[in-house]
Amino acid sequence: MKKILFLILLATIWNVTLAQDSNNHKDTRPLVNLNLNVFGDASVFSINFERQIVLNHTLILSTKLGLGYNQEFLIFDDDPEQYFTLPHHLTLNIGKTRHFFEVGIGGTLMPGNIFHPYVLYPIVGYRILPLRTKKINFRVFGEVPVSGYDNVNVIFVPFGLSIGISL
Repeated sequence: MKKILFLILLATIWNVTLAQDSNNHKDTRPLVNLNLNVFGDASVFSINFERQIVLNHTLILSTKLGLGYNQEFLIFDDDPEQYFTLPHHLTLNIGKTRHFFEVGIGGTLMPGNIFHPYVLYPIVGYRILPLRTKKINFRVFGEVPVSGYDNVNVIFVPFGLSIGISL
C-alpha cells in the first residue's frame, strides 16, 4: 500500500511540475513587439506596433498596426508622388518555442490622390520570437495583393523583412 501511495504522490508531483513549466513558458513570453519593416505591406518601410495573443503552446495570434512610407515608381520623373501608409495585419503563428510559420491577411491604407487607397493581401511567412523581453525578433514574409492594386505606379514588393524588439 505504501508503494502505491508513493507512486501516486510521485505522479502528482511530476504532473504539477510539468504543468508549471508549460504555464511559465506561456506567461513569460513577451506579447508586444516594436518592429521596423523594410519592403512588404505596400510600403518601402514602416514602423509597426504588434500585439500577440497566446492561444496555446503552439498557436499565437498576432495583430499589427504601423506607419509607413511609399512613393510612385516613375522612371523619367524626378518628383514622384509620396504616400503615407497605414499597414495592418491579423496572422496566426504556428510553431514551438521560438520558430513559427505565419499565415494570415493584411492590408494597407494609402490616403491621398490614388485610385484605390486600400490594398488587401494574404500573408505567408516565417518568424523567430524571443522568449524574454528586450530581445530581438525577426520575420520574413511574402504577400501578393488580391484587391486594390490598380495603382501600378506605386511600389509594391511582394516580400518583406521585419526586425524589432520585444517589449
